[in-house]
Amino acid sequence: MGKHLEAIDLHIPVIQAGMAGGITTPELVAEVANAGALGTIGAGYMSASALREEIKKIKQLTNKPFAVNLFATNLEAFSSEIGPMQQLLDPYRDALEIEHGKQSVKTYDYLQEKVYVIIEESIPVVSTAFGVLSSVLIERLKKNNVTLIGMATNLDEAKQLVEAGYDVIVAQGFEAGGHRGTFHTNKHPNGCNIGLLSLVQELLFNLDVPIIAAGGITDKSQIDALLAMGAAGVQIGTKFLVAKEAGTNNAYRQALIKSTAVNTTITKAFSGRPARAIINQFIKEVESSDCDLLPFPVQNEITKDVRSAAKEFAVAEFQSLWAGQGVGAIVNEEPVAKILAALVGEDSEETNQLKLEFDE
Repeated sequence: MGKHLEAIDLHIPVIQAGMAGGITTPELVAEVANAGALGTIGAGYMSASALREEIKKIKQLTNKPFAVNLFATNLEAFSSEIGPMQQLLDPYRDALEIEHGKQSVKTYDYLQEKVYVIIEESIPVVSTAFGVLSSVLIERLKKNNVTLIGMATNLDEAKQLVEAGYDVIVAQGFEAGGHRGTFHTNKHPNGCNIGLLSLVQELLFNLDVPIIAAGGITDKSQIDALLAMGAAGVQIGTKFLVAKEAGTNNAYRQALIKSTAVNTTITKAFSGRPARAIINQFIKEVESSDCDLLPFPVQNEITKDVRSAAKEFAVAEFQSLWAGQGVGAIVNEEPVAKILAALVGEDSEETNQLKLEFDE
């Protein structure tokens, strides 16, 4: 076994990924925590007040520890050079019967305020994507005994996180759904494309902190293999999208259940940043157009109204259907408790032994 997660009080070595955009409902995070795994609020796009409200709701549903996921990058941006992209998006707005897009866009960053909320609410674990938090924020969190988990898609990123003071590294393989944590997309335009097994092996060999494996994981046999390699645990996102308690809309759920690994692709069409999604009409049309995609987070902001309306009207073809390569193993919706029981083989003698080893 690799290094354990002494700092995080878990009974089973599973972290529910902090998926932004309303998926990680208080019910989902609380149920994961109550089952003995680590639930995570996907707070990347949230305001500080929305995060505080979410935390308070979860605390009413569980007394177990849970985490908050943040973006370690500045989300503040302004652009008035968005006319061509807005024109491209307007037919989708017409189809959804919503207003046409504006000619400028502004996004805000609430990172500092969210860190303040996390400390005030005594959240024990923070995970980050897209880079390394500033030394000021790291010091502030460490002074308040917060365990820091950083997403890495290659060894260089992982080393930067460890040197900055992060306690645990998530090795995010190419198979992972949604946005991976790649620091520099100018250097890696489609995200850093290293497969999970190779990445886990390299990080275990080179680093002296616990390594969590993430990317395409959907069943117990994969978890057993990764733990046998030396991983301290796994982080899972896609499998939790079909949890009864998740905030996933019905059209998205049905797309997940129907899809296989071959149906996913890496796209920047929705956010301007590479992310793995189920291929649909929006991706095909936007990527084949002559219109240049805007950078993250501007592209993300101007497609938001289309994606939101598509969720409301259950139109899967215009939604960002984030999914990992393990999506083919998803065949039905289940409650969190049942998902986790299947992932760790709740009643087996082998799993009870695994729990003992993990808790030692």
